[in-house]
Amino acid sequence: MPTTCEFELDRINPIYSSGEYINGRILLRTEKIKRVNAVYVTLEGEAKVQWSISGRESASYCGHQQYLYSRANVFDNSDFAAGLHVYVLTLRIPPDCPSSCKGPYGYIAYNISLVIDKQRTFDEVFRKPICVVQTLDLNFHPEYALPVKAENVKYLCQWPCTSGPLCFSLMLPYAGFVPGQHIKYFLELDNQSPHYDIVGVEASLKQHYVFLARKPMKRNFHTKTLVKSSIEESTLRLTKRLYEGTLYVPNDIPRSTLNLNYIVFIHYMLQVKLKTGVFHYDTDISVPVIIGTEPLRQFQEEQQRLRRNYNRNCNICTGSNSSNRSDTASNHSSGSGNLVTTQPTMRLRRELEELLESQEQEEEEVMSGTHLKDCLDDEPPSYDSCLPPSFSFATTMGSQAAMEVSEIKRTEQQRINIQLPQFPGYNTFNSHTQSPCYPSDSLLEDEHFYNSCRSLMTDRTGRSLDTLDVLSNEEHEEGDDGNGDANDDNEEENDDCDEENAEDEEERAENLPSENSVDDEGADGNIDEGNVQLEDNNVAACEVVDGNANEDN
Repeated sequence: MPTTCEFELDRINPIYSSGEYINGRILLRTEKIKRVNAVYVTLEGEAKVQWSISGRESASYCGHQQYLYSRANVFDNSDFAAGLHVYVLTLRIPPDCPSSCKGPYGYIAYNISLVIDKQRTFDEVFRKPICVVQTLDLNFHPEYALPVKAENVKYLCQWPCTSGPLCFSLMLPYAGFVPGQHIKYFLELDNQSPHYDIVGVEASLKQHYVFLARKPMKRNFHTKTLVKSSIEESTLRLTKRLYEGTLYVPNDIPRSTLNLNYIVFIHYMLQVKLKTGVFHYDTDISVPVIIGTEPLRQFQEEQQRLRRNYNRNCNICTGSNSSNRSDTASNHSSGSGNLVTTQPTMRLRRELEELLESQEQEEEEVMSGTHLKDCLDDEPPSYDSCLPPSFSFATTMGSQAAMEVSEIKRTEQQRINIQLPQFPGYNTFNSHTQSPCYPSDSLLEDEHFYNSCRSLMTDRTGRSLDTLDVLSNEEHEEGDDGNGDANDDNEEENDDCDEENAEDEEERAENLPSENSVDDEGADGNIDEGNVQLEDNNVAACEVVDGNANEDN
C-alpha cells in the first residue's frame, strides 16, 4: 500500500482572507521505513503566466512572481518509521497577498504542501490547495461611494449619408460593490437620427484579466461576461428615453486588483450596448466597477430593497413560466436563479413597482410603527399654502389692491406735507393784523400773511406790495427832496385806478347776456346800482391810498 496523506483543516471549504491563520493537522501514513533527508510542510503562493504565438513568427511568453513561501520541518532524522504520523500546523497568510484567480494565460494559486525529501530519488509531495481572498473594505475608500458617469456620441453613417448623432450617457450612483449585491444603472439616450431607431439595450458585467509576461515583456488580455440583461424597449428616431436596470454580482468572483505591479490582475466593467439593427454595428459604453469584500454602509438599505425586488421578480417570472412548462421552469430556477437574464417591459415594470411599494409600506408599518411616526414628525413643512395666485385673481384682486395701496400712500403724503405759499408777502401797512383767510390756530401764525383786493400780495393797482414798501423806505431816507416825486407817483396811481375801474365795467358788461338786457328791465336797474356801488368803493380805496401816501411824506 502506498504512502497516503490527509489534510484536516479547521474549515470544510478552505477559503481564507489575507491576514488570517490556517489551523489544522496533517495525517501521514506509511507502510515501511524510509530513508529521508527531511520531512517538512510549506505554504506557497505564486503567480505564473505563459502563452505562445504560432505562425510566421512563433514566440513564447512566460512570467513568474512569488507572493508567499514559508517552511516548517517536522522530521530531521534519516530513518522515517512506518505507521501513522500526525502533524499539527498553524500558518499565517500575509495581508498583502492577492486573491486567488485563474485565467486562460495564467493563475494565482496558494497551496499547503507536505514534502518527503528522499535520498537518491524523487521527492514525494502532497498538496492541498486553498483559496485566498484579499480583503478590501470599501468604506476606507470614499471615492468608491461617488457617482460614476460616462458619455459617448455615435454617428451611424458617414459622409455623404451622415445622419444625426446618438448621444448617450451611462451613470451609476456609486462604484463600489461586493459579491451578492445588485448594480443599479441609468442610461440616458438622445436619438437625434432622423432615419434610424434603437431597437433595445443590453447590459452586462465584464471581467477583464491582464497577464504580464517578463520574458519577453508583453501583455495579454482576456474578457469574460459574468452576467447579462436586456431591455427590449426601443427608442424611436428624434426621441429621448431613460433606461433603468439592475445587474446581479455573482458570489464566486475575486475582488478587484488595485496593485498594478502584479503580473496577473483583474478589473471589472459595466458595459451597456445599444442595438442599432442589422445594418449597423452595435455601439457600447462602459464604466468601471470596483468589487470589494466589505460593502458600503450608507447603501445597505438600498441593497436590501433591491434584493427584495429581485427575489419577487424572480418568483413572478418563475410562476408565469411554470404555467406553461413546469419542468423547465423548475430546472431554470435551480440552475440560474441568481442571474438577471431578462428585463420586464415598461408596463409590467410599473405594475411590479406599484405592487412592491404597497407591500413594502405594509411591512414597514408592521415592523417599525413607532419609528415611522418619528420619521413623519421630522419631515419638512409643507409649502402648498405658498402657491402663486391664479391668473384671474392676479388680474382683478391684484389691481384693486394696488389701487388701495396707492390711495393710502397719497393720503399719508397729503397729511405729512404742509402747503406753503409760493412766495412770502408783505404790506405797506405798519400794523400787524391777522389775515381773515388764515385761522388763529394756524401753524403759520408767525409768518403774518395778508390779502389784497385783486391777487395775492398785490394792491388795487396790481403792483406788488413789497415793491411799495421798498419805495416808501427809500423815500423816508431821502427826506423832503423826494416829496415831489411821491406826489407824481400818487397821481399816476390815481390814473391807474381810474383805468382799472373802466376796464372792470367793460368786462362786466360783456359777461352779461344780451337777451337779459333786452327782456328784463329790472335786471338793468340792478346792474346799474351795482356799478355805482363798485365805483364808490373804488374811489374810497383810492382816497385811503392817497391819504396814507401824504402822511408818509
